[in-house]
Amino acid sequence: MTGPACGEPVPALARACKHYGFFSVEECVAETPLRCLNACNGRGKCYGGWCHCQEGYYGADCSLSLDEQGRPQQLAGMGYMPAPGGPRIYIYELPPRFTTHKNLDKFDRPLYAHLWKRIISSGHRVLDGAAADYYYLPVDFRYLFSEAAQVLAYVADTWPWWNATGGARHLLLSTSDLGGCEGKQLMRIRNATAAAVWVTPWGLTRKHPRVWWPGCHRPGLDLVIPIPAQTPHMLQTPLNPKVTPMERNITFYFAGKICGDNKDPRDPATSDFPSGPVCQTPVNPLYSAGMRQAVYGHHARRPGYVIVPRSRSYVADMSSARFCLAPTGGGHGKRQVLVARFGCVPVPITDHVLQPYEPELDWAAFSVPVAEADVPRLHHILAAINHTALARMQKAVACASKHLWWSTMWGGLFGDDGRYDAFATLMEILRVRAAHPGTPPERYRLVDERFRRFADCELDDEPPAGVRLCTYGYDRGLERLAPTPYCGWREYGKWGIPGGAICEGAENIARCPRPWQ
Repeated sequence: MTGPACGEPVPALARACKHYGFFSVEECVAETPLRCLNACNGRGKCYGGWCHCQEGYYGADCSLSLDEQGRPQQLAGMGYMPAPGGPRIYIYELPPRFTTHKNLDKFDRPLYAHLWKRIISSGHRVLDGAAADYYYLPVDFRYLFSEAAQVLAYVADTWPWWNATGGARHLLLSTSDLGGCEGKQLMRIRNATAAAVWVTPWGLTRKHPRVWWPGCHRPGLDLVIPIPAQTPHMLQTPLNPKVTPMERNITFYFAGKICGDNKDPRDPATSDFPSGPVCQTPVNPLYSAGMRQAVYGHHARRPGYVIVPRSRSYVADMSSARFCLAPTGGGHGKRQVLVARFGCVPVPITDHVLQPYEPELDWAAFSVPVAEADVPRLHHILAAINHTALARMQKAVACASKHLWWSTMWGGLFGDDGRYDAFATLMEILRVRAAHPGTPPERYRLVDERFRRFADCELDDEPPAGVRLCTYGYDRGLERLAPTPYCGWREYGKWGIPGGAICEGAENIARCPRPWQ
């Protein structure tokens, strides 16, 4: 039912439910107690992702209420404390049709919801927009299509801060492979929000002749984030990222799709590489900006180089390699996140493409960027890195990999404590921006000593006592390989553990550990 008194039948209910991603009307209106944002904090009932709050509570997760003076308060009676030092983030409470009344299990990248609940559970949310450093629109513009303009209009008409700031300091998320520059609709929205901070997995330093749209990133304003790289079957081998350079017996490694036609590349043993064609057909030659193909053509037959379209021992191979290709794919890709997590030094090869949290993090310290024109010389470039330099890079990549993994959201792999994970890194970058406005991001570590220590994983001499994240994974029977119990997220679906994986076992989301504070 709908209408002011909830007494009118919903017109075209089946069509509306299909629009929200549900397979049937019954599923659309069924009570699903745990499959809502923060499971409604126990203060409401969940129907198809939408919290229906108990009397006295409101908000997308029923976390808001009014105090005796009529002022809004969050997580009242749960022991909530704001995060010291910021950043302070105001979250717009948008209509459920834009945010929560959705079948989130159909989303391949539900990052907008996980950022939302982590901002709340980490203490960064403020309820006074006038005191906020930033404003978060809890939607993914990748999925909004024609509704994107409606969301922006609703925000501008309902609250004063969009118009007052001209859209500045507003965080707009798009997990599209090409960030805010994927398709005409997103480009129009991007052009209409010139002052906003786009948070995306794609950024260019300048126009690239073969990588689609120019101007898809504005360093110092937009933020390039890591694509969540948690995937199934990550625990097929014992987890040991602390392998010394000399124990790694593969010089260079890549396993994955190579050709844009989705076919295997030609056999290097019978092909005239690098002069001959790598792929069986000329379909989609711009896949990976041609770099996966170029690397395969020049180096697939080189001793110590393993470059294959697939592997049954992917994790073991990454853990045995010194350097790993970290190319783009159909979009940005996420190989640099995966290979770094297993101690392999990333080798990004696509000109002018920014890596996650670049230039805020010093990628030159823990990766080997190679220019496209230098692909034929790749083996000489890597051979020039001596064991001392490689050991230094592997130490740096052990730290950097924590910044690229959303462990407090979905869980860790090595018994992590979450101090330096991708969410904490995002918050730290936003803090520095607010504290040092106008400072180029590559200078953050020079003007802010806390940021330097954070970026180098040196905030504390000892890890916080008693904080070890549950292990990400759902490979039945492999729990024995995990350093901590598997995260119990299955019953929550893609909404995940309330407050994020770091909150598992906490009394409520206000009591989640905060080891980075």
